[in-house]
Amino acid sequence: MPHCVMTTEFASAERAAPQAIEAAHRAISSSAILVSILDALPEQVLVLNRQRQIVYGNRAATDLAASLGQASILGLRPGELLACRVALESPAGCGTAEACRTCGAVQAILDAAGGQRSNQECRISRQAASGPDALDLRVSATPFAWGQDELVLFVATDIADEKRRQLLERVFFHDILNTAGGISSMADMLAAGDMALDEVKDDLAVASDTLVQEIKSQRILVAAENNVLAVQWRTLEPRPFVEALVRTFRNHVVARDKRIAIAPGSGGRPFVSDEALLSRVLGNLLKNALEASEAGETVTVGCLDDGEATTFTCHNGRAMPRPVQLQVFQRSFSTKGRDRGIGTYSVKLLTGRYLGGRVWFTSDDETGTTFLVTLPRRAAPQS
Repeated sequence: MPHCVMTTEFASAERAAPQAIEAAHRAISSSAILVSILDALPEQVLVLNRQRQIVYGNRAATDLAASLGQASILGLRPGELLACRVALESPAGCGTAEACRTCGAVQAILDAAGGQRSNQECRISRQAASGPDALDLRVSATPFAWGQDELVLFVATDIADEKRRQLLERVFFHDILNTAGGISSMADMLAAGDMALDEVKDDLAVASDTLVQEIKSQRILVAAENNVLAVQWRTLEPRPFVEALVRTFRNHVVARDKRIAIAPGSGGRPFVSDEALLSRVLGNLLKNALEASEAGETVTVGCLDDGEATTFTCHNGRAMPRPVQLQVFQRSFSTKGRDRGIGTYSVKLLTGRYLGGRVWFTSDDETGTTFLVTLPRRAAPQS
């Protein structure tokens, strides 16, 4: 009999009694052949009961658990083992939050529990000891009968390197190539005398700067994910910082026929941060807001100081669909097409892990979408 009944927004919240979990674990562990086969696999393999709880994990899974500080995996659900932020923040655990509706792992397990083998991709946002982290997994769930128990064989493969390569290829071989192609075309027209320098110099300057910024963004992201990014603290003025950001993006291609405004009352006391990283964070938010806006619409950026922290805001008048809201900070997720999904993930990574702040958003049909980046008060660097 399940011993815990809690509310859920997706999959069942019920859990099996500890005695039932132990019994299922003993039944599987008693088969030396099965244990040898599962331990020989390099992927993390979990055997789950009908309540999606772990009743057995192979050597790769238990090694992973040990590296994450888990003394035992029995009774946990996959998201709880992997320290999924949503699972840990949900009172009823993995699979029961609204965001779990978009989770490939939960969906695959439910399919298998219903008798159908399922393969899905899964993006998990984790709160690691070093700060925000992300996992990209390919998961397989297969119905698995053992004795009298109807179980699920769950296999997870790390595809982070594959996803990272796809993302980088998309940027370098598509976005950057397009920008470089535009620069090349303008240079060819200048060389052929088909266009005067005055006609093209502004576009050429913007395209060149865009190319440099894209390359720098990728270099920062790779360093951040590898935990080798150095933070350069310095004292900044909030209002001038926002004004410089607006000047940078007013001539950007995504701002064409759109307006960027500074929120009334923006200002505050000097604060300490890394200028380059904060520029990346707010620049990504501003770019996304402009891309989400139509011609003639306005994107508003601002800054506030409550005495304890400095908060930057970026607002556009359109609401994000609910499925987008549930996945917006996950690596590899994007509304712009396959193999994008760098911008908001990097915002979360840089803000949380390196700037010591937090980022969140509000979004509804009445007020549109506002992203907020809050940075705590920090002592000025020693000269």
